[in-house]
Amino acid sequence: MLRALVALVALAVSGLATASTAYVTEFKERPPVTYQAAAVPALVNQAVTFTTASVQSAVFNYQTQLVRVHCDADCWVLFGTNPTATTSMMKIPAGGTEYFTIPATVPGGALRLAVIGL
Repeated sequence: MLRALVALVALAVSGLATASTAYVTEFKERPPVTYQAAAVPALVNQAVTFTTASVQSAVFNYQTQLVRVHCDADCWVLFGTNPTATTSMMKIPAGGTEYFTIPATVPGGALRLAVIGL
């Protein structure tokens, strides 16, 4: 009787399991500092409205060296000179804030952010 009950509970619990996704993003370089901070005031502020289609920010200012991204809904982002974000890119969860350094190899004023949501 106990075995049958344990088997029944195990069967019921196994039906509740669902697959999840781990989002892994690889970076070539470490950041130059070991703390997360930005000097204020900010150089430029942008608000990018996104839905289920990839949209781009304005081109970053040529003096920009650090970018802070905060999203009020789950989204996926990609940096580039003409980026198109997809849901296989780097995910930022709702309420998440991330900081990104701009590589010195990218000429100022040539980089922007693409973002897409669900």
